[in-house]
Amino acid sequence: MVERKGLPKKENFSEWFHELINRTLIDQRYPLQGFIVYRPLGYQLFDNCLKILEDLLAETGHKKCYFPLLIPERLLSKEKDHIAGFHDSVFWVTHGGLKEMEEKAALRPTSETAMYTMLSLWIDSWRDLPVKIHQSCNVYRYETKHTRPLIRDREILWNEAHTSHATAEEAREQIKVGVKIYSELFRRLCIPVIFINVVEGVFAGAEAAIEPYTVFPDGRVLEMGSVNNLGQKFSKAFDIKFKTKDGGEDYVYQTCYGVSERLIAAITAVHGDDKGLILPPEVAPIQLVIVPIIYEEIEEKVMEECKKVKEELKKEFRIELDDRTEITPGVKFYDWEMKGVPIRIEVGEKEIDENGITIVRRDNGEREFVKRENVIERIRELLEEITENMRKRAEEYHAKKIKIARNMDEVKEAIENKLLAKVFWCGEIECASKMEKSMNAPFIGTEYEKGVEGDEKCTGCGKPAKFYGFIGKTY
Repeated sequence: MVERKGLPKKENFSEWFHELINRTLIDQRYPLQGFIVYRPLGYQLFDNCLKILEDLLAETGHKKCYFPLLIPERLLSKEKDHIAGFHDSVFWVTHGGLKEMEEKAALRPTSETAMYTMLSLWIDSWRDLPVKIHQSCNVYRYETKHTRPLIRDREILWNEAHTSHATAEEAREQIKVGVKIYSELFRRLCIPVIFINVVEGVFAGAEAAIEPYTVFPDGRVLEMGSVNNLGQKFSKAFDIKFKTKDGGEDYVYQTCYGVSERLIAAITAVHGDDKGLILPPEVAPIQLVIVPIIYEEIEEKVMEECKKVKEELKKEFRIELDDRTEITPGVKFYDWEMKGVPIRIEVGEKEIDENGITIVRRDNGEREFVKRENVIERIRELLEEITENMRKRAEEYHAKKIKIARNMDEVKEAIENKLLAKVFWCGEIECASKMEKSMNAPFIGTEYEKGVEGDEKCTGCGKPAKFYGFIGKTY
């Protein structure tokens, strides 16, 4: 486990990551592979991330809803590309009690088929459009690859949004809204991402996909979600028609986008250090922890002061008082550092005598003494400073993990050094395929809304380059 001396993150990232999340966020000892238990800290962290996302969705006109977990087989089979994409990963329910069901049902791998069956009943006219809905729920996929907690599970916590529009142009504009929503979410979580247009292998049933990626310390990139333009594929399969303004009839144009518990995997990997988690203040389940510095003669006096401090601060901040008596302050420091609490407050005899508290930042370890009358204002400032410092530090590190490669030797060097290779690409699929085969690493896609400027040559074939592309190891 993550020992008191720390486990070097840079030397063994995979071991560090798994030991840390199992100590603090989850417990993967549940006796069914690919299903994990969320400890209170882990679930509250994800829930706080969802609150930000759900607020952003509400601000852009999305309405929250909920659809059933079970999807009849006949519905899932309506969109052939869709079911083909999930064919090997569907969990099937075949019995109700001891009786075999007349029609087996799938545990939702995603909700297009459930939602769009109902949208065909809800949408009649152009006046009903656009429809923008979302739900936070669980989805289930029988992952056949090696499962990884918080990265590749069989039960996934996520939020999915779905929109329907009267025109293809409106759907394309909605894609931009989806990207903007996720950009703001990641900004507030201090997670740097690159939005990438997926060239091949897009979401089953989608015409195009834009996916945010972040680079982990081991050089692998993690897909953080997806924003998909579905066109009319699903609306034709599910007969979602509407009467147009001119009296005609058309199928709706659709989009969907989603993110999962990979959010907390990224928070862990991007921000954590040898001591443990470092949580962004906005989503940290506990923002402040009070640790009494006591010895027997002053215990009652110090504990009383700690309770007063907590009462003053709990109206504005998420705060805990560590009043455990069986362990030393040093052990408490280690415990709360591992859990990533942004600010530790120390109260002892010195603090009482000088009418103040000592504050210690988790992000950089800096200590300062603050007078009691200035405590609330100073903590507000510090939480903002911590957030900005975390964002800046993550962006600087992320930039160092990406290497521009103008030839295949430089691509190889980047991958060997656990970096993501940013290449120049001519736009020909055959060229991209050759590059990824020669590197044994996928050509992920092209940078969203950014084309090559100037006289650059394709990294793979030397022809004039049109796009920035990315080649690297993925999860």
